[in-house]
Amino acid sequence: MTDRINASTLRKTWLLKSAALTTFATVLAFPGSTWAQTAQSPAEEPQGAAQNTATTEGAIGEIVVTAQFRAQSVQRTPLAITALSAETMSAQGLTNVSDIAAQAPNVVLQPAQAGAGPSVQSFIRGVGQVDSNPAVSPGVGTYIDDVYYGSIAGANFDLVDLDRVEVLRGPQGTLAGQNSIGGSVKLYSKKPTGDGSGYVALSYGRFNNVRVNAAADIPLVRDRLFMRITGVSDSKDGYVTRYDFACTHPGTAVPSFGSSGDCKLGTLGGKSVTAGRVQLRWVPSDTLEVNLAGDYINDNSEGTPQTLLYAQNPGQTPKTSINGVSLGTASGASQFISYSPYGAYATDPYSKSAYVSYATYCDPSPSDKTAAYCVQPRSATHGGGGSLTIDYKIGDHVSLKSITAYRRQRMDYVDDSDTTPIGGALLTNALTYREFTQELRLNAGLFDNRINLTLGGFYMNEKTKLDSRIDIPPFDFLGRDRVPATTYAAFGNIDWKATDKLQLIGGLRYSKQEKTFNFGRLGVPGSVAGFHPDGPPYFPCPQAGGTVVNVAVCPVNGLSGTFKGDNVDYRVAAQYQWTPTFMTYASVATGFKGGGVNPRPYNLYQVIPFDPERLTSYEIGFKSDLFDRRLRVNASLFYGNYTNLQLPVSSCPANPAYPNVPLASYAQPCSALLNAGKARTQGGELEVTARPIDKLTLQGTLGYLDIGFKSLQAAAISAGTTLNSQFPLASKWKASTSAQYRIDTESAGAITPRLDMTYQSSFYTSIPNTTFNKVPGYTLLNASLAWEAPDGKWMVIGNLMNLTNKLYYYALLDARAVNGLVTGFPAAPRQWRITVKRSF
Repeated sequence: MTDRINASTLRKTWLLKSAALTTFATVLAFPGSTWAQTAQSPAEEPQGAAQNTATTEGAIGEIVVTAQFRAQSVQRTPLAITALSAETMSAQGLTNVSDIAAQAPNVVLQPAQAGAGPSVQSFIRGVGQVDSNPAVSPGVGTYIDDVYYGSIAGANFDLVDLDRVEVLRGPQGTLAGQNSIGGSVKLYSKKPTGDGSGYVALSYGRFNNVRVNAAADIPLVRDRLFMRITGVSDSKDGYVTRYDFACTHPGTAVPSFGSSGDCKLGTLGGKSVTAGRVQLRWVPSDTLEVNLAGDYINDNSEGTPQTLLYAQNPGQTPKTSINGVSLGTASGASQFISYSPYGAYATDPYSKSAYVSYATYCDPSPSDKTAAYCVQPRSATHGGGGSLTIDYKIGDHVSLKSITAYRRQRMDYVDDSDTTPIGGALLTNALTYREFTQELRLNAGLFDNRINLTLGGFYMNEKTKLDSRIDIPPFDFLGRDRVPATTYAAFGNIDWKATDKLQLIGGLRYSKQEKTFNFGRLGVPGSVAGFHPDGPPYFPCPQAGGTVVNVAVCPVNGLSGTFKGDNVDYRVAAQYQWTPTFMTYASVATGFKGGGVNPRPYNLYQVIPFDPERLTSYEIGFKSDLFDRRLRVNASLFYGNYTNLQLPVSSCPANPAYPNVPLASYAQPCSALLNAGKARTQGGELEVTARPIDKLTLQGTLGYLDIGFKSLQAAAISAGTTLNSQFPLASKWKASTSAQYRIDTESAGAITPRLDMTYQSSFYTSIPNTTFNKVPGYTLLNASLAWEAPDGKWMVIGNLMNLTNKLYYYALLDARAVNGLVTGFPAAPRQWRITVKRSF
C-alpha cells in the first residue's frame, strides 16, 4: 500500500512540476502582445534539407523532415526531433552513426563492447538494447532512406554523402513500427539531381588515418534519368597497442606468442573500410519517380579496444593462474595491468599507459589438447543491399509509395574478454544477417488538404545465422544458431487541421510477429563443463566431424523455440500554432520491442519465450523561432510507463510445457532473458540555436532523464537487479554547446572557427550495478577551423577531437563473478585530422 501511495504521489509531483515548467517556458517563449505583432508570415514549406525560410540574412534556416510520412518543417512537427544537416555533420567531423549522439539530448549511440562486435548500442530516453544476440530485438529503430535495418549488429554506418539525419525521441510505434520503442535514427542520402555536381575529399590524421570520399551526380537522360555515385575509403591504425608479455617481461612463466623485435603483437581499434553506393533516379513524367539504390561495404577493421583494469578472483585473493597456467608471481594477473582507475592494482613494470593490452587472442591450452588455439582480433563487416522506391502520383492530392529492399551483411568478430596473455575467455563469432522488406503507403489530402491521411502495410522477413566458438576452459563448444523471423503490419495516420491554428493527429498500427530460435551445439573434443547440475556422465553431443563427445550444453543441440505474438500501437497528438513561429503540442504514443526466445538455455526446459516490452509515453512541448528567427528554442517534457521489461535472470522459472518436471531439476544454472519488471521514465529536453549577430551561430542542448524500476519479479531480483538499480547507459544529465563564427574576406574566402563541448553524467553499463561497471561522467571538447575559397569550390577543414586528451571509458565489463577480472573499453585519445575538399 505504501508503494502505491508513493508512486501516486511521485506521479502527481512530476505532473505538477511539468505543468509549472511548461507554463514558465511558454511565458518566456510565447511573444504575446509584442513579438506576435511583428512576426513575419512564414514562407512556403521548405523543399531542401536546410533551406532558409526567413526574411533576414542572419536568420536560422529550416530543415525538412518526413517523420509523419510527408515533408514538413521540423519546427511544425509535433515530435521531439533532432535534425542534422550535411553541413553541420561536415563542420563537426562526424563520420559514423555513433558520432551523432553528441548533438541530441537523452540520446546514446556508442560502439558496442567487444562481445557484440561491430554493433551500436543505441539508447534514447533510457530505452534501448545492449545484447546483439539475434534472439533479442533492438530498442531503437535504424533506417536508411526509409528502409528499416533490424539488427544492432553492423549498424554503425558511415555518414557518407548524406542529406540529413533525423533522430526521433520517444516511442515511434505507429510512425516507425516495431523495435522503435525508444525512438528512431533515420539516415537520408542525397538524391541524384542530374546537375553534374560532385566532390572529392582527402583527409589525413593521427594514427595514420587516411580517408578519401567522393561523389558525382551524372545526368544520363536530360530531365529524366540521373545517377549518383558515392565512395569512401577509410583506414587508421589502432590506438591500443598489444604487446607480447613474455617478450616485455623476460623470465615470466607466461608463454610467448611470437612478437616482432619491438615486442608488439599489433593494435586494437584500427580501421580499414571501403564502401560505395550507386543511385539511379528516373522521372519519366510529372506523376512517376523511381529511385533504385545499391550499396556495398568491405570492413576489415581490428578488434574493439579493450584493456584489463582489475584482476582478483571472487574470493578477493590474488589471481595467480589463468586457465590452469601459473602466472609465476604473487601479484598474479595484476601484472598484466598497465593502468587502473581502481587503485593500486596495476603492477606492470613495463608500461603505465592506459592504452596497452597484453591480450593475445590465444588459448595456449585448449580443451582439445591440440596446439594453441589463436584467432586474429577483428571486428569486420562485409555485405550490402539494395532498395527500389517508387512514388506514383495518382491524382492532385493522392499518391502511392512502394519501398522494396534487401540487405545481407556478415559480421566477424572476436572477444578476448579476459584481456590477458592466457586465453581464459575467447569468443569467436560469425553473424550473418539477411532481411527483405516491403512497404506500401497511400497518402491522400482531403477537403482542400485540411485532412492528410496515410494508410500502409509492411512486411519483413529476416534470417540470422550465428556461428560461434565459446572457449572458456574447461567449457568449450561450437554454436550453430539459426533464427528466422517474420513481421506483418498495417498502419494508418490522420492529420486533421481542425482550425487554422489547431491540428489533431491520430495513428494506429497493428503488428504480428513470429521468431524461431533453432539451437545448434557441437562439442570440441576434451571439453568438460563441470557445472552441469547432474554431474557426469554428460549427454552425448555430435561433434563437427561426427565424433561423440561429452559436453554439458549438448542437450540443447537440435532444440528450437518459437515466439508468436501481435501488438497494437497508437498515437494521439494535438498541436496549436499560436503564431507563425510558435507552436505547442501534446501527445500520447506507444511503442514495443519484439519478443523472442531465451537464447542461452542450459537444458530443454529453459527454452522459454519472452513477450514484447511496451512503453506508453505522455509528452508536452513547444517549438519557437523568436526575434525574426534569430533565436530558436525547442523543449519537451515526457513521462512514460514501461512494462514487460526483458531482464536477465539467474534462476529460471517453471516451464508450463513440462508441468510434471520438478523445477528444482532445471532452474539453475540459468542465464535467461525473461519479462520480469516494470519501470517508469520521465525527463525533459531543451534545444537552443541562436544567431545574435550575422555569421555567429551558438547552439546548446540539455537533457534530463530519470528512469527507474517500479516493480520486479523474484527471478530478476535473484540476478542482482533491485528497485534502486539504474538502467544501462542512462545518464541523468547530458548536455552540449557549440559556437562558430564565419569570417568573410573580400578576396581570400571565408574562415570559420568552431568549438564543441559535450557533457555526459555518470552511468552504469550493466545490471547489477557495481563500482566496477560505473562509468564516471566526462566532458569532451572538439574544435575545427575551416577555410572556403571565394568560389566555394575548395575547402580545407582541420578538426581536433578530444582536444584536452581526456582519458575515459565508454563501457566497463565487470566479470569478477566469472573470472575475477574487470576490463574497460577506452575511447580514443586526442586526434587531429586535416581534410581538403574540391567541389565541382
